[in-house]
Order: sequence, then C-alpha cells, then structure tokens
Amino acid sequence: MSEIVDSGMVPRITVRDVEKVDVPVLTAIKGVGTETLHRDRLRDAQSTGFRYLVLLADKEIVGFACLVIRRPQYWSDADDTQHLPQIVDLQIKESHRGRGYGSDFLRAIERIASEAGYAHLYLSVAPLNNPRAYALYQRLGYEKIQSEPYRKIWEFHDSDGKKHHGEDWVVDMVKQLNREVI
Repeated sequence: MSEIVDSGMVPRITVRDVEKVDVPVLTAIKGVGTETLHRDRLRDAQSTGFRYLVLLADKEIVGFACLVIRRPQYWSDADDTQHLPQIVDLQIKESHRGRGYGSDFLRAIERIASEAGYAHLYLSVAPLNNPRAYALYQRLGYEKIQSEPYRKIWEFHDSDGKKHHGEDWVVDMVKQLNREVI
C-alpha cells in the first residue's frame, strides 16, 4: 500500500491493490459491460508482473489503473517486451476529474515502480482524442517517444469469451524515474 497526503484541497488519498469487493465500483467508473474485464484484471494481478490499483480519496474509490510489468498472455501484444513497465487504462471518476487526483495517482504509481527498481515508466495516450490526459502527462515530465501518433490495433478475449478490440492513434511516452519520486 502506498499513501499520499495532500494539503487541504484534496482529501487524503491512498493507493492500494484492487480487491474483489471493488469490482462493482470499478464497473460503475468504466461503464456497463466491463465487470468481466475487472474480474480478469484482478485474476491477472494474482501473478507477478501485473498490478491492478485503485485510488481512494478518503475511503471512496475515485480511480483505477493497471501497472503492467509483463503483459498477460491473452493480450494481442503479449510478446512485446518493449516499453515496460507501463501504465494502462488509468481512469479517474468523471465527477473527480480536474481536482489533482490524476497527478497524485501517477506520482504514487511512479513511486511503486521506482521502489520496485525500475528506471523508466511508460504509457500510451491518444493525444487527439484525449488532449487533457496528454497535457497532464507532459506536465508531469513524460516525454513522447514518437514525433507523431501511430495507429495501434488491439484485441483480447475476456474470460467470458467476449472479444474486445479497438484502434487508437497513440503516442508512447516515457518518464525517467529516480529513487526520490514524490
């Protein structure tokens, strides 16, 4: 468990691993039809190489993210060992966006990765579809690896056999970590 205490404006936040009882709240944040996805991620987090994390403000879950050290075998890019560890699917509850939670959550994940001995942390973002996240990552010191977005096609089947797939125009970003991540 990792904690950050902020002064005044943002309630005390805590970052911890997802628990089974969190799945309904995570489903409400991500949307209808995502319950199996959360259960699969919880299963993936039982092995080394994958952390499924929640962000709590006081005791309320306000966000979640995956810290991927090794991609699960059922992911279409499972054999790709580049750009790891990587933050995947960082989401903050819509009603809590713009209040510093994303920044605090990223810093906590950076600390977790740094304490585990990693020198870099990666993420991908769709700068045209998600300019707010792109600006946040830049503000926090993440640097583009590619000069222009590239087309990323992804797919996987969840444990119910449902196929999830998509296409995004993304840039990969990296941040050099140090042992003194705040």
